[in-house]
Amino acid sequence: MTLPPLITRLLSLVLLALTACPGREPADSCNTREEALRSSECRLTLGQSLERHISFEGDTDWYSVQLPADLGPRSLLRVTAGYAAQSTAVNLSVSLLREDGSEVAPRRVDAHGEGQPKPVEFLVPFTESGAKLVLLLGDEPSNSSRPGYDSRNPYSLTVEVLENPDANESNDTVDSATPLVLTNQGGVRVGSATGYLATEGDVDRFAFDVPVGKIAYVRVTAPSLAPQPPPAYFLSYKLMRPDDSPEAEGRVHSNELAADLATARRVKVAGTWQVLVRAWNSGTSSAPPPGDMRLQYTVEVRVLDEGDPQDVSGDNDELARARVVTLSGSPEASTAKTSFTGRLGSVPDLDWYGVEVPSYSTAHSVLHYRLVPLSSGGRFPALPELPVRHVRVFTEVTGFSAADCVSKAEACPKGNGYGSDPNVTPLVNGWCNNKSTPLCLRSSRDESESFSSLRNFEGVLPVPPHTSSVRYYFLVQDEGSNWADDRDYRLEVEWLSDADETAGPPSSKILARDDEARTFPAPPTGVDYEVKGSISYGLGQLVGNDPTKGQGVRGPADYDAVTSDVDTFTFILPSAESVDRTWEVQWEVAHLPDGGTPHGLSLNLTLCDGERTDGSGCTQVSTGSAGAPLTLAYREEPLRAWHSPSGSQSDLQPLYSLERGRSSTKVTVLPYACACLAPRFLRGGVLKVAVSGVDRTDYGAADYTLRTAHTGYPKTYSRPDGSTASCPIGGVSADGGTVSVCDFTRQP
Repeated sequence: MTLPPLITRLLSLVLLALTACPGREPADSCNTREEALRSSECRLTLGQSLERHISFEGDTDWYSVQLPADLGPRSLLRVTAGYAAQSTAVNLSVSLLREDGSEVAPRRVDAHGEGQPKPVEFLVPFTESGAKLVLLLGDEPSNSSRPGYDSRNPYSLTVEVLENPDANESNDTVDSATPLVLTNQGGVRVGSATGYLATEGDVDRFAFDVPVGKIAYVRVTAPSLAPQPPPAYFLSYKLMRPDDSPEAEGRVHSNELAADLATARRVKVAGTWQVLVRAWNSGTSSAPPPGDMRLQYTVEVRVLDEGDPQDVSGDNDELARARVVTLSGSPEASTAKTSFTGRLGSVPDLDWYGVEVPSYSTAHSVLHYRLVPLSSGGRFPALPELPVRHVRVFTEVTGFSAADCVSKAEACPKGNGYGSDPNVTPLVNGWCNNKSTPLCLRSSRDESESFSSLRNFEGVLPVPPHTSSVRYYFLVQDEGSNWADDRDYRLEVEWLSDADETAGPPSSKILARDDEARTFPAPPTGVDYEVKGSISYGLGQLVGNDPTKGQGVRGPADYDAVTSDVDTFTFILPSAESVDRTWEVQWEVAHLPDGGTPHGLSLNLTLCDGERTDGSGCTQVSTGSAGAPLTLAYREEPLRAWHSPSGSQSDLQPLYSLERGRSSTKVTVLPYACACLAPRFLRGGVLKVAVSGVDRTDYGAADYTLRTAHTGYPKTYSRPDGSTASCPIGGVSADGGTVSVCDFTRQP
């Protein structure tokens, strides 16, 4: 219900009496503008604090202040008003007016509601010497049921005239921008200036002249104010072209840390460029962001020549302007290699290169590339953004449409279904839909924090026999185009022969018999027991390495359209055997000339089930999904063999041994694996072994020898406790035959 005005007034007086100091009600004065102008009690002294009360509902206080007659171009007027108490019912409002009633700045209110009161502050440029100002203070009602006064807690009010610490003021317009004096320092024109965003909505501009073709490096920095409170704003900047349109901009992500904002841009329009420094209030308010007299920022400008020889001689930032080198001769020739030196010296900077491989119809070959960061260059610090450099390798899709490039492997192979990274699919398809011509992404290397010095920026691509020249395009760029370091890199490309791929896999080979098993678990050496090959191109598979930990040379987002060179061997099994046979397996990889290991091997096995047929003569054995091969690859940790009881921990032990010699590394399947060939597989008659690289540590070719044979079953093996155990033995059937228990296809 609504109370009569008289009762409301009486209740207010009662509340006033309850909150007033004991003995008497605080005196109330300075209630009108006229009183503020004529009464000495209502005149403020510059620099001195005054304390008064908002004594009753609707109470307003008026004050005047006389400003000095010698105000200058950098004079600032600061008004501070507020409550020191932890709580008050007053939402203090302050109006700052000239003597004629016009506003010096919009009225401000501490609308704290139920929260702790905060000071109200004006900090504005003011150069009107001798002016008299009027201040009006009161409550801003926010809740009709809440009293808008406080006769117990006083507010304080202070008016000061200060000097703006920014010596460049006023420089907030295009015409008043502070000129930066650039001096020659080792061939680079350098200039700097400092400033403050001292007042609300302050904008500072700095001007410098740049000719066409130069690189303009601009950096804005500021220290952290810790342990003091952070500045009231977020520092931001814009680099403005001569027509005052923005070329670049940036802002800090936190006002609590030191600020470091920078860019480097190639100048395409000569004239006077400007750096605009301003505050950003985090986007949470439409009001102008506040100033802060404590934070000094520094603007640095460097104007330098283009340092990339490719850009100096013609600008290779588009595919059509790629720097192309034509190789000559044949693979391995001295003319079958080239290199490019470039740098990411501005934002954005795309470096396109092309390598023309001549006709070579008689044999397979490979293209090996590597990007090497160099120490030369670096005329400015690397931009503070996170670098995400990459190398992309393409071929033009000819004779096919963009849709074919996306959907048909013959137009553009897709790395076994684009690989495991979900970002690869839109990347590949995006280049297929390239606006000028469809491009097939053949290889991609992305910068990863796990791989220092771009250690994963290398690859080997298969080059099939071809009757006309083939051009491979290389793109070196920073993803997002917001980073540069002005340091040189070298892109190396060489064309190499691939004799192993040219020769192709050998014809089928009888799986040798090793009844004596003198070297068990290793097969014997010699031509009857060995096949040889070389793995040349592709990323290979991952078994033990984790790219996110920087293991090997394959980054977590790296991609190859043809993932790995694969050599497939077919072994003829002794189909007349009616009992289980032990399979002996060993592979040996030659070391590189420098002693390093290129990578290990994985063996994908395909067995035929002789007791079933799908009409093709071979029903492949499934180890989970239909037709999935059994894979063998070295792992050093203890594992569970197929015959070990599920859940048993006591039987865990290695399935492989690794022996690193002077010139090669050997991996042997151990007796605990109980690698056996059951009669139904023997009757299938075929064992296919697909050899590929795994856990690459180098992109050199992996020359290997695979040794394999079959011998008697079962074999014994040593348990972890030192005892000896036998591989599982089958039972006897009703007709006296042997019942096989071999189930090596369940091998982990």
